This record gives sequence, C-alpha cells and structure tokens, in this order.
Amino acid sequence: MSGEGLGHWRWQRISSVVLIPLTGWLLWAVTQVAGADYQAASQFFGAGVNAALAILTTAVIAYHAQSGIQVICEDYIPPPWQGLLVWLTRLACLAGLLALAWAVLGIAGRAGA
Repeated sequence: MSGEGLGHWRWQRISSVVLIPLTGWLLWAVTQVAGADYQAASQFFGAGVNAALAILTTAVIAYHAQSGIQVICEDYIPPPWQGLLVWLTRLACLAGLLALAWAVLGIAGRAGA
C-alpha cells in the first residue's frame, strides 16, 4: 500500500518527540517517589495530573516500542513469523499498558478515599 511506510515513519518520529517532555516528567516523578512509602506514593499518584501523565507516558512508550519492534520484525524476520511476532508484541505492549493503568488508577482511587 502506497504511503504506509511514510505514515509509520512519521508516527515513530511524532512519538519520539512526545516522549521528550514525558521522559523529563518521568525522571522527576521517580525522584519524588523513590524511597517513599505506599502512602506517599499513593498521594503522589492521587493527584490527577500525575496519574494521567503516568498512564500517558506508558501509552506513548508502549506505542513507540511496538512500532519499533514491528519495523525490526518486518525487516529481519521471515514472513511466516512476522505476523505472529508483531501480534505478540502488540499484545505484550497492550497488556503492560493496561496493567500499569489499572495499578495507577487503583492507587489514585485509594488516595482519594
């Protein structure tokens, strides 16, 4: 399909640029909760903006990782295995994103209770 490669390339670059400020936030967030007890961490993620940024950061990382691994599979894996490996990669990235979102929302929900 014409233009598919260009669109894929463009979205990889967009996700890279979006990850720049999100990575800065992530590094700051890690310094805020490093060594903190559960109560302090739940208060941190209880702030809606921190919970939202944690989920957004994970979503963009998952998309970017899946996109990059898909390109590797398409370039270096023989066709019978490409589809399976791309599907497994998508499944793993989605599972990781859902697990983190569930955990963050659970912690944030307990902080608000």
